[in-house]
Amino acid sequence: MNVSARQLRCFLTLARLRSFTRAAEQLHITQAGLSAMMRDLETQFGCRLFDRTTRVVALTPEGAQLVPSAERMLAELNYAALRMGNTAAAARRQLSVAVSPVVASSFFPEACEDFASRYPDVTVKLHDVNKEQMPAMLESGEVDVGFGSFLNPAAGIDRVALFNCHLLCVAQPGRMTLTHRAGDALPRTRWKQLPDLPILAAPATDTTQILIDAQLAQIGRAHEERPTYHSMQLIIAMAARGFGIGIVPSFALPVALRFGVEVARLQAPLVDLAFYRIVRKGRELPPTIEPFVQSVVKTAKTMCAL
Repeated sequence: MNVSARQLRCFLTLARLRSFTRAAEQLHITQAGLSAMMRDLETQFGCRLFDRTTRVVALTPEGAQLVPSAERMLAELNYAALRMGNTAAAARRQLSVAVSPVVASSFFPEACEDFASRYPDVTVKLHDVNKEQMPAMLESGEVDVGFGSFLNPAAGIDRVALFNCHLLCVAQPGRMTLTHRAGDALPRTRWKQLPDLPILAAPATDTTQILIDAQLAQIGRAHEERPTYHSMQLIIAMAARGFGIGIVPSFALPVALRFGVEVARLQAPLVDLAFYRIVRKGRELPPTIEPFVQSVVKTAKTMCAL
């Protein structure tokens, strides 16, 4: 059986008006079209639904039995459509975002503020999680979009680079050999000029740490004994207290400045890593994602010395 909602609506209209002429006018279809639709409905149910004469259209007993069922089915369809419409409207008013804790505490509050000034009716829900958790959260629909430095692509995830970050060295003031250039937002130091202090590191499996270790290997410092922390904020905090030096991406610059460390851009070579927006492939994206991305890029360029 392949009964459509349109057929049921036409059936109920004809049952109420008991006139093909008036029902067709109200439904904005031809009488011939309405008659054909009712014949098809009767064929599918295997019985006559209306007794037709030249002057009157009356429900048969079988047609009368169909009326409450048709009304209930259409009511349930209308309710479902209303509920889904409300859900879609609510989704347009909320954006769920996943970022790593250091990014969340670095420049994302200001990015959210910039976005809110343009879209005051949209609530941004921030999830500060490890970046390894983000693909699963996107896949489940728990979040709409994630942000971070994802060096390796993941299956089912669409990855778009937004801007490049640099690697920075952070240390107590006076510990680094610095070069100042006109026009630079930050002083510079060379990898070979890193202070002879413990290098505070993330776990060796961390994708950014792998990039850092590749450069440390070039200066013979990749295999030194060093304190290891899971939190980039803790690396910066320990550097601020003199326990060593930290090497962090420039998206962490606002956090570093709040801890009062000295910050220098590492050069010879300059090492860039991309900052990405990630979403689930094939998903229809909320329309507010792109304006939010614009706020993220604008704020990062202002605050992170890109």
